[in-house]
Amino acid sequence: MLLGIRRIVDRFILLLAVAVVLTGCADDVPVASQPTLVGDEVLETAGNRSVIAAVTCEADVANGILSCGDVPVVDGETGLQRVVLGGQGLYVTLVSGPASYDGGNEIFQADVQVRNLLPQGLGSPDGLSTTGIRVFHHTGPTVTSSTGPGSVSVANADGTGSFTGSNQPYFSYEYYLPQYYSTPPQTWQWNVPAAVTGFEFTVFVDADVVGENGYVTMSPGSVLLATVGSTISVGGTPHDVVGRPVGGTVTYSSSDPSIATVDPGTGVVTAVAPGVVDIIGSTGGPEAEGRTKVTVAPPTDGFDIRLEFVTDATPEQQSIFATAAARWEGLITGDLPIELAQISQIYCGGAVDEYVDDLTIRVIIAPIDGPGGILGQAGPCWVRDGSLLPAFGIMQFDSDDTGFSSFPAVVLHEMGHVLGIGTLWEPLGLVSDSNGVVTDCFPVEGGPLATDPYFSGTQAIAAFDNVGGTDYANLKVPVENDFGQGTRCVHWRESVLGSELMTGFAEAGTMPLSELTVKSLADIGYSVASSGWDLFTCPDCAPPGPGAPPAIADSGDLRLLDDVLLLPIYTRDAQGRVIEVRSDRQQ
Repeated sequence: MLLGIRRIVDRFILLLAVAVVLTGCADDVPVASQPTLVGDEVLETAGNRSVIAAVTCEADVANGILSCGDVPVVDGETGLQRVVLGGQGLYVTLVSGPASYDGGNEIFQADVQVRNLLPQGLGSPDGLSTTGIRVFHHTGPTVTSSTGPGSVSVANADGTGSFTGSNQPYFSYEYYLPQYYSTPPQTWQWNVPAAVTGFEFTVFVDADVVGENGYVTMSPGSVLLATVGSTISVGGTPHDVVGRPVGGTVTYSSSDPSIATVDPGTGVVTAVAPGVVDIIGSTGGPEAEGRTKVTVAPPTDGFDIRLEFVTDATPEQQSIFATAAARWEGLITGDLPIELAQISQIYCGGAVDEYVDDLTIRVIIAPIDGPGGILGQAGPCWVRDGSLLPAFGIMQFDSDDTGFSSFPAVVLHEMGHVLGIGTLWEPLGLVSDSNGVVTDCFPVEGGPLATDPYFSGTQAIAAFDNVGGTDYANLKVPVENDFGQGTRCVHWRESVLGSELMTGFAEAGTMPLSELTVKSLADIGYSVASSGWDLFTCPDCAPPGPGAPPAIADSGDLRLLDDVLLLPIYTRDAQGRVIEVRSDRQQ
């Protein structure tokens, strides 16, 4: 997001004339690549607001018909400075879900979302604090068709205020909305007599923006300098309020030269000491400043797992997670390159913008589905380019199941999935079948299912033989071929490997972390220890073949239902762009 040090006091108002419909306010319209000012002019009036005039929509409520068109330029709007920019779907969209009419209570309602298509976020004056979005009625509601007398009024407004007139009802969305994001739906209701078959109204979408007078974008937005003395060039581009590049010279400064310096004219940044600093780009004019976050990383050694608790955890629970992290840290010996993880989406328990050494895991303990069922879920969401070794991941656990006797082993198991066990097997080409390399264990287009999937890593195969699999007659190492999504193709096969930690079941007794699992990490790409795993002997490594009943008869065994999160996995390409790496299995 854009970061500005100057608070913009004025509000940014987007004018939308919108009518109520049964099926929706409007379809989402793609953003124009080069939006054009209607009339290419600013109409000056009293006041200091900016208004984007968008569309008017007329609705036949009885038949659910909607037609929309641009609002013509109108002079004389008291108290407004008007910038006329085009129609709904160009800079902001109001999207309505299913609408309904309750004849008994004479209430018409629809669920309405606000979607931001502007290049800068709505609902924040500085990119940090959230002031939210208000959608207020500018005119109407006005009856357009009826079978008798009657008038329409707003039934459930969040409040009234003086925007372009007095006592105007509004609906409030308390969110910051980056470009292309939508608010959750909110129910709007109107009092509509039975005689009314159609009505219309206009609304203004009122929200703070960082760059009401334009803004500077910085590229890249965040960067990691791994060593003191290393350099990188940043650049800034001035834009007007709707994101079109404008002329102007950008000058650069550092918020803390003791961490990193920058050449004011060229934007060349030099790392001075470990820490985090903002490189600021400014035109010296009214445009809001842009910032590049620069992290100078400290020197590192060994493999480290950092835990971030998103929700509260008891000291006992924190100890369980710390013990699991220490267990994996003792088995993975090689230090990985420091990585800058950047994820704006919510998939990882919120946005991510931080450097990682070597793996950071966010932990969430919250209700999921009650006792039993899903105990925990986990997976990586940011991996290193090339190696695909994870840098950032998430683990979430059902708070109703943390007292389960095998909870510590389940935590250790789920942490293994974040490390890539099961979750990165397919992207790395390490799962095969009689049909060849498995590219999707659950093919969307009806391709053949893997009937006897196996892990083909050479070090894991040797370890499988060491734990008793020498005489196993089928393809090695057997991967789970049953139990559906969340278990199949992402665990060792329960019917062969029984209580081993990374099968798809939580055992009533011990769950050994065996040499097989450790050596599979080596096949994924980690440097691993030559000892330190748990003693384990394969309980059923002689045939049967695929399709044999799983060995889950022991009392207390519980399937780890859907414990692999089906998340997009992101990385950065050679040009620094964030790209998506397909997750282990596609939905």
